[in-house]
Amino acid sequence: MQTAELNHLKQQFNIVGNAPSLNRTIEIATQVAPTELSVLISGESGTGKESFSKLIHSLSPYKHGKFIAINCGAIPEGTIDSELFGHEKLSILWKIIKFLTLKSLLWVLI
Repeated sequence: MQTAELNHLKQQFNIVGNAPSLNRTIEIATQVAPTELSVLISGESGTGKESFSKLIHSLSPYKHGKFIAINCGAIPEGTIDSELFGHEKLSILWKIIKFLTLKSLLWVLI
């Protein structure tokens, strides 16, 4: 990836730093974005997980669809499984699917 393109992506998505590992992570994100692969982004609070998910979404075939970030830390422990994947008919996942197609969603575990 060219330095100018890398710097443009960093500026566009508020990614700060120039460590080789950071640059490699951005390159990997740009490689997986146009694919149908599922991506799990994990890390400590404040490490830029949402910035990377927005980067991947904006370069994906689904960029015209909705982007929804979910702060799983705000969902009480013990209810996250049922709220996201549900044992109840109207769990949060089914409510979202009712209005959007699943392919337009990019789930981000923050």
